[in-house]
Amino acid sequence: MAEILKTLIRQTDLVAVTFRRTLTPVEGPQTPIFPATYPAPERGQHRFDTPYTINQTKDGTRVADIDSVQSQANRMESAFSAGPLSELVPQHTVKAGRREVRLTDLPHRIADAAIRATELGEPIRRAMLAYANGDPVPLARLAPTSLIYGAWDSRDTHVKIPRVVRSEIRAFDCSVFTRSAQFSGSFEREDLGLTDTEWKKGADAGFAPTPSVNAHGGVLVHGEIVHTASILLAALRRYADRDDDLLARYLLGLALAGLLRAADDYNLRAGCWLVPSGRALWQTVTANGERADLSLDAQALFAALVGVADAWANAAGVAIGGAPQSHVYDAKIGKRMVSKNREDA
Repeated sequence: MAEILKTLIRQTDLVAVTFRRTLTPVEGPQTPIFPATYPAPERGQHRFDTPYTINQTKDGTRVADIDSVQSQANRMESAFSAGPLSELVPQHTVKAGRREVRLTDLPHRIADAAIRATELGEPIRRAMLAYANGDPVPLARLAPTSLIYGAWDSRDTHVKIPRVVRSEIRAFDCSVFTRSAQFSGSFEREDLGLTDTEWKKGADAGFAPTPSVNAHGGVLVHGEIVHTASILLAALRRYADRDDDLLARYLLGLALAGLLRAADDYNLRAGCWLVPSGRALWQTVTANGERADLSLDAQALFAALVGVADAWANAAGVAIGGAPQSHVYDAKIGKRMVSKNREDA
């Protein structure tokens, strides 16, 4: 498997590795599932009068986003916060109040405001500027997963790191459902000694009957639910040079491992637990569009990745795995960041 990492990076006619798998609800195909919900825009309303992200093709087919690219990136990166994969990357946490959160769990990764408001803020700034000048190593020493899943320092250096992994789950040919419910208490107004006025207000306290009508009820999928993903090999090669492609191979291994981990767990949210309904199809894609099946063994990949990760860590002089380095949030820095953001607005 170590040879596959070398081949994928060094065979320059290959531009991507792709993944495709069909899914079905754990309860069965005729069960509505619940996509992620989003608040309505300040002006206007949701398309199709639903809080889900649903688009419509030319022939009228409705396609629902079940798990977005951003959500998938966060799920994959969280795999490096605990378990075997956590031993393959540097570990950092941010401590604020009584909470302590791993860097790999922060939504904006290395560009997240919380970690920039610690003593690590200046090293992060220098690493971002080094990346902009063509040197990704300082950033890789801090947060290699940010080079995979992307980051945007939109409030300071304005450096944007494009993601090299794109993963999403969509459902094709959907009907939008609603649902209604009725709460009825166990006691009547007279039993509880409430007046008519008090009884009318009793719903807030959990006494009076409370209807919920035409609430969002998920989508029923008539077509396929498909998990698709791609790893852009051409983008990873930016982190290699003629004499040394170790960092590129390391990042590729992390990207594959994160995607394999995401494909192991499709319990996305309440009402949306999916399971595979077909085999995983891995393929390589060349610059002229030719595709070839790719065989991946998760255990062999992990074993190879351990070796590549250790080699890269030794070469870069950085510790991976083990107890995380804890960085304490500085409220003074946070307040300065807020004040600067207001001035720039």
